[in-house]
Amino acid sequence: MRGKQLFEQKSPAIMRQLMEDFDLDAIQAAGILGNIGHECNGFHNLHEIGQPARRGGYGWCQWTGPRRNEFLDWCKQHHLDWKTDAANYGYLTEELRGSERAAISALLKTTTLAGAVKAFERNFERAGVPNYAARNQWAKLALAAYADLEDQADALSSSE
Repeated sequence: MRGKQLFEQKSPAIMRQLMEDFDLDAIQAAGILGNIGHECNGFHNLHEIGQPARRGGYGWCQWTGPRRNEFLDWCKQHHLDWKTDAANYGYLTEELRGSERAAISALLKTTTLAGAVKAFERNFERAGVPNYAARNQWAKLALAAYADLEDQADALSSSE
């Protein structure tokens, strides 16, 4: 788990946005981030290592095959660089509201972090080798970063 600082910085805001956009709780949103963290090594590898251009996985979710092409085409249509957070979050929500909406339905049925991680992997990522241990580690990191930020916000509001 290299480079976790960037992941800890970005995760809370992404989780908050997912919670707002899809009516998820923090555990369910962290389940998504656990998968994303694993797929792109905490936002450090947005193109699958060792793959030539237009091959392998791209973006936060390491979209491959037809989904990679759809992601890159969507970015082009929306005039977004595929490497940006706006492009990756935008396309993630596009899929979660459309072709991959079953992932949200599955997530909403979960109550544990491990359950949320597994539900998102099975219904959205569909990895050849799931490696749940790593996905769960990233999810715990995301949840802890989110909780720390919430604690800081609570401390600020109580001191005013």
